[in-house]
Amino acid sequence: MPDNVNGGTRVDLVYEINAPVHPEDVNALNAAVGFRKRAPERVAGALAGCTAYVTVRDGGRLVGIGRLLSDGYLFGYINNMAVHPDYQGRGIGRRILEMLMEQARDLEQVFLYTDTADEFYLRYGFERSEKRLYVYRRH
Repeated sequence: MPDNVNGGTRVDLVYEINAPVHPEDVNALNAAVGFRKRAPERVAGALAGCTAYVTVRDGGRLVGIGRLLSDGYLFGYINNMAVHPDYQGRGIGRRILEMLMEQARDLEQVFLYTDTADEFYLRYGFERSEKRLYVYRRH
């Protein structure tokens, strides 16, 4: 799918579902957007445990990712949505979200948590919940 990125240069970004990805590439993208680095085996395990994940590459470089976790019937959770800062504002996040939501089309509810992209998700039909989110952290 052609996209204009970096000053109007035409590039072909490749969007794939569940394509092999190296944990080091995920960690590099996460670092670029301010997410924390995780041990490669934990990244690999997290990807293996996903219902679906979308990767976006410019050549061999990972420039976008998003993950969906689901019970397959009722609920899904979108996690780890990231687009490299050099590629933001080009519709890549929108396309990742569309692809994940297509994978979640039979679910009753899809949840996510964000503290940085409220307006992005509101534009695509998500609603703020008045429910409280509780987090138990082991690490």
